[in-house]
Amino acid sequence: MQNRLLGIHMIVQNEEHHLARCLDSFKPMGSECFITDTGSTDRTPEIARHYGATVLHTRWEDDFAHARNISLPLASTEWILCLDADEYVIQGLEELLDYLPKVHKSVSRLRIKIENRIGEGAGERVIFQPVRLFRAHQGYRYAGRIHEQLVRGGAKDDGKHEEGALEINDSFTREEDGIADHEPLAPLRLVHDGYLPSTIALGHKPLRNLKLLQQELADRPGQPFHLYNVGVTYCQLGNIEQAAEAFTESFLHTPLHAPYRSTLVRDYAKVLLAMGRYDEAHGLLAVERQRYAGYADLHLIYGEILEQQGLEERAYKSYARATDCREGFNGADLKDNNKAEIRGIHQQAIEQTDKPGSDSLREGKSSDDVHREPARLERHYVTDIGSDSYKAYTAMGRLAQKRGFLQESAHLYSLALGSEITYAPAWTGLADVLQQSGETDESITETLFVRWKEHSKKEDPDLSGVTYDDGQAYVVYALASSGAYGQALDLLHGDARNTRIKHEEYLYWMLCDNRVSDALQFVQKQWSDEQRAGVNLQPEQRLDLALTFWANELSVSESFMAAAEPQEREGWRLLNGLLDTGKRVHAEDDRDGEIVHQTLQAATELSKNILIRAVQMGQLAFARNLYEKMAAINSEHDGNGVHSRWLAAVLYCQGYTMAAAELLIQCMSQGDLDAESLFYLGEAVYAKGHYDQALILFQKALEKDSEQRQARAGAAVCYMRQALGVIRHEQTRSPADKVLMAQQTVLETQLRIAEGIPWRTVFHAKERRNQLADQTHFIMHDREG
Repeated sequence: MQNRLLGIHMIVQNEEHHLARCLDSFKPMGSECFITDTGSTDRTPEIARHYGATVLHTRWEDDFAHARNISLPLASTEWILCLDADEYVIQGLEELLDYLPKVHKSVSRLRIKIENRIGEGAGERVIFQPVRLFRAHQGYRYAGRIHEQLVRGGAKDDGKHEEGALEINDSFTREEDGIADHEPLAPLRLVHDGYLPSTIALGHKPLRNLKLLQQELADRPGQPFHLYNVGVTYCQLGNIEQAAEAFTESFLHTPLHAPYRSTLVRDYAKVLLAMGRYDEAHGLLAVERQRYAGYADLHLIYGEILEQQGLEERAYKSYARATDCREGFNGADLKDNNKAEIRGIHQQAIEQTDKPGSDSLREGKSSDDVHREPARLERHYVTDIGSDSYKAYTAMGRLAQKRGFLQESAHLYSLALGSEITYAPAWTGLADVLQQSGETDESITETLFVRWKEHSKKEDPDLSGVTYDDGQAYVVYALASSGAYGQALDLLHGDARNTRIKHEEYLYWMLCDNRVSDALQFVQKQWSDEQRAGVNLQPEQRLDLALTFWANELSVSESFMAAAEPQEREGWRLLNGLLDTGKRVHAEDDRDGEIVHQTLQAATELSKNILIRAVQMGQLAFARNLYEKMAAINSEHDGNGVHSRWLAAVLYCQGYTMAAAELLIQCMSQGDLDAESLFYLGEAVYAKGHYDQALILFQKALEKDSEQRQARAGAAVCYMRQALGVIRHEQTRSPADKVLMAQQTVLETQLRIAEGIPWRTVFHAKERRNQLADQTHFIMHDREG
């Protein structure tokens, strides 16, 4: 029997891939359902009728509000729930039916919670609480061509409702609806996945939205809400420069009391951060995070900005403040009730709160100006899930690790996993810091499994679908990310079939662990004929397959080369012959000289990709062999040292710093180095504590390229260390000199900030292992002598 309490109302167009899932999730409710179809050409109407829906047909008139309003007068239920086809229930349906009859008659609108998926990972979700439930026949209707708003009474469909009454969507991903500050929250939770990157790439929604927004702005020039949504749409289209322009204009004209303003601030700051406009982003959030003190996202973004500026202690403090924004937070972790035992300077950071207005005063605002502004305008923020917990803990763990507080870092990564056991960055961070702490791979494995068992025992509804195999996969991936490939493979007992590990990743790990014969057997046994022929493989997978054969001194098949891109085929053939130990390959033959040149070009470009992949795998002997063979058949291969410098950069970034330095020193003896090479060599010298020599190399890098930011920061750090050395020397003669002591304190602070700026090459566990590994001697001797 159909219930008369709640009805579902939707507008659709070509939603055959989503509609059944949506209606299935509401099937137990037996609700009245109206579906307004705006011109589907697929099976959408048929599916709707199959579920008992009343289908209303209308022409699409570039107006969401018009389409939404068609079904509202037809409702025979007390409440209306407006949905989209790409949404579905995950929680609270039965509770909702119990809840609605108890709602006081004075309440006519209700919020619900929607989890908006913006990526495939656990942390790639946005939570927002729009008004979707409202009483039927109470004068409610929608207004606005796009991002339509629920209005009541005499509002017309021309968008001329009260300025500031518009409510915001979920930013970057969502299309309709808004958040509100006073409507009660109903116990219903939905998932929306219509704006996953993969879905956006297949559809036209952002372009359609942009067209409608431009029409709205033509009708109402300068309307800040629509300008904000133009910025959101440009973000979806990947154009952050135009997004920043739209956000700037919207921010300048949005009233302080506008419900969407906090989300505008968040998205504006994220775009400025992505563009590297750190000073502007800092200035924005220094004020706005005080206004929206309970908005975890702002504290998290502010921490990222401070980190980029080298203010790591303040960044840590901002991340810690984000964790204070959780509902019901009392200083303890919500999941395990274990208070974080933060030590050292980080304990002071997490325990101290910001002084009101301190950041604002630094930005030129008076204390009175700050305190006259409302401290908090909204309670229901659009938020990235995990901003107030596991994302903040992971960021804190990363900073603690960078500063050498390894025990504290491991604890913070564990807290992150306590909040979200499926958060991959926390798993990889924990494995990384344990490796840095000197733990054996066996010990790291044991610790990771202990963490999994601790958290998986908890009665957490979010973990209901997480199995033991999932847990093993997280541990295995974490081990592999830290370079413990052998341990990861041993956990799988030589069989990837019954795990969640992809075959191509399993093959890559075997090659990284130098199990080349096992890799060949795996390919022959587990990979299909099409895969072994390289058909439909991604570029890196094709390289791995070729390297598997070449590392076993076998040639790749003719079918493999035939499946390559046309412009690469001859290059593959040349390299295949070059690496066949039974053949001698000559670049010159009877073919046209231009064809030979093109083949060499293709082989040279292809060999670069193969060399990068081989170095990533630690197959240095193979890399050296390929490099020398290419040099032997191509007299122009390294005439000016370009390729040697390029190879040195590849080696350096993968942690083979000694091999890279030797190669760069040889290049220097034969001619000039470019700015990048000089920086890498300077950084290697700096790491050894030779600051004077490092400074000379950084200065030479800047002479080559004055925009080399890393070299500039490195030179500044070297100057500070030299100055500190002079002051310390003077202090040995005048230990009580207060001026010298003050100068030393100032310099040490400045040095700490400069060292915090991300100027040095980041080496994680895998690269740290490579620094300690035997490194093939890559110096190429003069072959003419």
